[in-house]
Amino acid sequence: MSARASGVELDDAHLLSLARDGDDDAYAELFRRYRPVALRLARRLGAPTEAEDTVSEAFAQVLGQLRRGLGPERAFRAYVLTSVRHEAARRGRLRQRVQPTDDLATIDTAVPFGHGQLDTFERDLVRSAFASLPERWRTVLWYLDVEGLKPHEVSDRLGLTANGVSALVYRARAGLREAYLAQHVAADGVEASDECRQLRPRLASLVRRTVGMREQKRIHVHLEACPSCMASYLELEDVNARVVAPQQAVAGVRA
Repeated sequence: MSARASGVELDDAHLLSLARDGDDDAYAELFRRYRPVALRLARRLGAPTEAEDTVSEAFAQVLGQLRRGLGPERAFRAYVLTSVRHEAARRGRLRQRVQPTDDLATIDTAVPFGHGQLDTFERDLVRSAFASLPERWRTVLWYLDVEGLKPHEVSDRLGLTANGVSALVYRARAGLREAYLAQHVAADGVEASDECRQLRPRLASLVRRTVGMREQKRIHVHLEACPSCMASYLELEDVNARVVAPQQAVAGVRA
């Protein structure tokens, strides 16, 4: 049944199912229902002039998750409002980084973020993530991403062909990204129930799409009922979207 069905008021769960299957009208109805409350929240949390953009971005993020087969199956209101909270917080952090100036020389000069270095917090997370990897992964990352060697230069040391080294470092870099996200969860200091403590270590795998569909569904059922874990999940989605390149991250380990 389409969201346009005449005389039928579909509930959120039904609309979410349609939207996940590509029905734009269904998601438009969800937007119509919850835009007003989302706007009120955005105005309270951030700059009123940015409220419309904050809400639009939050709804777009949730739609993107639905189209990837993820996101909520129920409790859409709580889910999208959590997304609004995180988008407002992200914009707040960006505003804090902006330094107004009328110095044209400064405006025209590119300034590398963090002077090209990881800050102490991020460096500690990278170190912990790197230390959690299997020894073989740490070794290949060190050779290629810290010492700057080529696969053929380390193939004999690892007992692999050059192609084998390339395949190994690909898996190691993916593993480092996931471990890095897991460290963010471990460092957030959120009070958690027994169920939360069991599921939270899996959030990084969910974000990196390395868990099976059954496990994804189990985690999402919990997220829909747990605002704190949902907040952590959305934060990881944001971190994952802007995560540093593995080569840069590993180089930070030796700093």
